Amino acid sequence: MERNLRWTSMRSAPSRTLRLSSTPRFSILIALLHIAAVSVAGEPESPAAHSECLTMVPTPVLTPFIVELPRIPSIDVSTGVPLTLGAYKISQSVHPELPNTTFYGFGTSQATATAPGPTLEAKRDVATYITFENHITDAHHLFMVDPTIHRAEPPRGGVPMTVHLHGGETESKYDGHPESWFTAAGDTGPTFITRDHIYRNQQPETLLWYHDHTVGVTRLNIVAGLFGLYFIRNAQEPDFLPSGGYEVPLVIQDKQFFWNGSINFPDITYDAAVSGVPNWCPAYMGDVILVNNKAWPYMNVVRGIYRFRIINAANARTFALFLSDSRVKFVQIGTDGGYLWNPMVLDQILLPNAFRVDVLVDFRSVPVGTTIYLNNSYRELLPAENVPSAYYIMKFNVVSNVEGLAPQENVYIPTSMGTAPDISSLVNNARIHRKMTLEVSPIPGTTPTLNQEHWTDPASEYTELFSSEVWDLIHFVRFSNHVIHIHLVNFLVVHFQTFDLPRALVGNCTFDRPYKHPDSCFTDYPQPPRPAERGWKDTINVQSYHVVRIVFPVIPRKGGSYPFDPTAFPGYLWHCHKIDHEDHDMMRPLFMSYPPASGTSLRENLVPGDVDHRSTSSSNNSGELNVIEDLVLSSE
Repeated sequence: MERNLRWTSMRSAPSRTLRLSSTPRFSILIALLHIAAVSVAGEPESPAAHSECLTMVPTPVLTPFIVELPRIPSIDVSTGVPLTLGAYKISQSVHPELPNTTFYGFGTSQATATAPGPTLEAKRDVATYITFENHITDAHHLFMVDPTIHRAEPPRGGVPMTVHLHGGETESKYDGHPESWFTAAGDTGPTFITRDHIYRNQQPETLLWYHDHTVGVTRLNIVAGLFGLYFIRNAQEPDFLPSGGYEVPLVIQDKQFFWNGSINFPDITYDAAVSGVPNWCPAYMGDVILVNNKAWPYMNVVRGIYRFRIINAANARTFALFLSDSRVKFVQIGTDGGYLWNPMVLDQILLPNAFRVDVLVDFRSVPVGTTIYLNNSYRELLPAENVPSAYYIMKFNVVSNVEGLAPQENVYIPTSMGTAPDISSLVNNARIHRKMTLEVSPIPGTTPTLNQEHWTDPASEYTELFSSEVWDLIHFVRFSNHVIHIHLVNFLVVHFQTFDLPRALVGNCTFDRPYKHPDSCFTDYPQPPRPAERGWKDTINVQSYHVVRIVFPVIPRKGGSYPFDPTAFPGYLWHCHKIDHEDHDMMRPLFMSYPPASGTSLRENLVPGDVDHRSTSSSNNSGELNVIEDLVLSSE
């Protein structure tokens, strides 16, 4: 017998978002996990009403797991034929119990445009040519643009956009610089050069994503739908990995909706006296979880091994993914920058903003008829953000067959995907060691900053090519986390350490002394990277009271020199990828420079190890272990 349950929101609002049809056993599990009550649905609020940050009106009651997970359309961009990809205003359904939602989406035409945009399939070492066009003719954005923060200001109005290939080794004029925006009316930003982009794809096979990066409105454009997936594949992909219908992209976001289907995005800040601005919200989190832009979908799977390429495309919400059936585990084989050298068997996968993971899931251990839920156990810091409906992601139904899906052959879970890079050498040969602070500026308001500087302040990070750098990312904010993304390069996490925030804030300790020294700010020894921090990364999560040390070689992943001039205008940047923070004002320029004529450089002497997606029983993580052991010993 099934039961229909409605759960009240943990916000102070009259109605709830989720209607569950489930077995009694699952209902009991939900009741244990959430303090909830029967909802009395109130009258729907008008979408014209104001929406306040952190106290938005809940989405109307929706039934989960009744929409099948869609496949995102894909385009082969490895043919050498230039592609024109436009941004359009479109209408799309996220759930049958809601009217269609207005989005901005990418496509080759108005008729083909989708949100997310089409998945672009590139080949390693084969250049991609894309012309981006803006066909959004709205005089004003779908959402409120805060007029008090630094932003794109087109003279003729409209919706500005620029496109960044996140994780790509890209020439800066094609990198989607925040000031390189353009509009349908032809207005352009101060660093705009071209809409014709070339992506050389000379980096390891992995999942990247393309998304808007317009200064001051990135959060609005991504919520509206201006992003998509970008795969770099090898000419010969590993034949032991699932492919075809067994390889499934999962794009996870959260949004909130009004009763008429429109996106509920706040137009009033949480507290103007504190924030110092009228409209900006520091953390947009919705009560509806979308996968491939469908609310709590389901997927039918056969008893086989599947490969899921997962991305957190949310503005601010972190996910901690787990499967409801303990007989089924995640095997993570890749991360932002490509394959892991040692695959990891995990019960849970931490997925902060912009993180990508490449995971295998083996459904052979459960019988046909099994139902498995992909859930989220992460607890945000503010109670208002921990709505019960954010616990659920999607459902898997294990079935005997799926139409059009042929059985797999010679597919198995690898124990090794290559050799580990020598982290110790990178750290020991680093020419620069920077301390980068993540803080909140009290003037004006509570503006998150990097090194107490704003986007428009003079540049302070000049990085020397063919060297390596060590950065200590120091989180001085008492609450929340920050997710730091660096353009152009991939990095490795060396370690993390906790520190005494009150002492550090008053300058009563130093980060230059090791743990146990009386003057040290540190409260523990350096700890090795956690599972979510292993492998080549372009984005890293930094928690409150933590220092995360990263190291990166300023060379291409394949070694040698970049096939373009990385010192050219307009340059690169690093920023928080909680995109509400990025827009105001947690973003800084990053410029490259050539080294002096003399001296050792990575170009000749230190090319970092790269994965070769071999499947062997051997493993090599000695570099990672050695550097941690050295650090711990030196601290004692």
